[in-house]
Amino acid sequence: MAVGIACALLAAGLEAELPVEIQPAVNAAAVHAFVAGDTGELQILDIAAGDVTAVVDTGGKVTGLAASPDGRTVYVVNGWTGSVAVVDVAQAKVVKRFQVKAELDSAVVRPDGKRLYVTGTAGGQGVVLGFDTATDTLAAVVQVGSVPTGIAVTPDGNHLYVTNNQSATVTVIDPRIATVTRTVPVDLLPQYVAISPDGATTYVTHTSQLSNTDGSVTVLDNKTDKVVARIPVGVGACALAVTADRLYVANLQDRTVSVVDTVTRRLVQTLVFPVYGIAVSNRDHSVYLATGHTTAVVDGGTGQLTSTIRITGEKQPATVVAVTG
Repeated sequence: MAVGIACALLAAGLEAELPVEIQPAVNAAAVHAFVAGDTGELQILDIAAGDVTAVVDTGGKVTGLAASPDGRTVYVVNGWTGSVAVVDVAQAKVVKRFQVKAELDSAVVRPDGKRLYVTGTAGGQGVVLGFDTATDTLAAVVQVGSVPTGIAVTPDGNHLYVTNNQSATVTVIDPRIATVTRTVPVDLLPQYVAISPDGATTYVTHTSQLSNTDGSVTVLDNKTDKVVARIPVGVGACALAVTADRLYVANLQDRTVSVVDTVTRRLVQTLVFPVYGIAVSNRDHSVYLATGHTTAVVDGGTGQLTSTIRITGEKQPATVVAVTG
């Protein structure tokens, strides 16, 4: 079961449908966050204005999102239909679509914007698909472990880290040659993955096989690709995001966010509200939390809530990603 889907199922029953007025004009120069979920609607949020400026129908249940570095394009993974909708932010519409014969999950864009990588399962085999964003073609297919879920790219673009949910491994890929360089054994049921801003450390969430049992985060040293720590967090650990000194982990089943000091690797704060997706802005390191009926903005330095943006009638946004427009 793919992680975007798995996290959505963990959150089942927590959603509430809250309609809100939509303002359709999109300011291309603004800083945006993007939220999507079960209905396939991508909601474009203007951070400064504090509201939803457009809603785009992407055509299917969303399991993952990725934004181009310039913030002009959002790639929306409609995982159960094996497609990726390419959304032009300024036009607020789907301008093209990648279609493959696979069940897809998460996505990430290389820092130079030239490649989009998507995890999936095709014919029972876990794969990472690499799309050329200039030619709109499938440029590479790399075989990985069983049921690949989360994916992250190092800041220099030279390595991809992929969590394989059923293999209990992390696959390290050199995307320049589309080759697996290492497979790292980790604890059971790895979910999402995030890489520190300096590229030195990788964090992997794990959900316990037992209900009402705390999840954990595995910490990898990227120089050696070895496990250096395990951090206990909340129940149903799933989505995560990392700043220079803080790690944020969404615990779906106990409706909390664990905030971890990345230096001491200790829990320093627990935010009590349900979160389905987390992203960090490269512009000011603000943390964006998709809470189901709002997107909450947290100061990445203090951990304090700075604002909330009310979204439309989406029941359960699964993913949020922040960009500088």
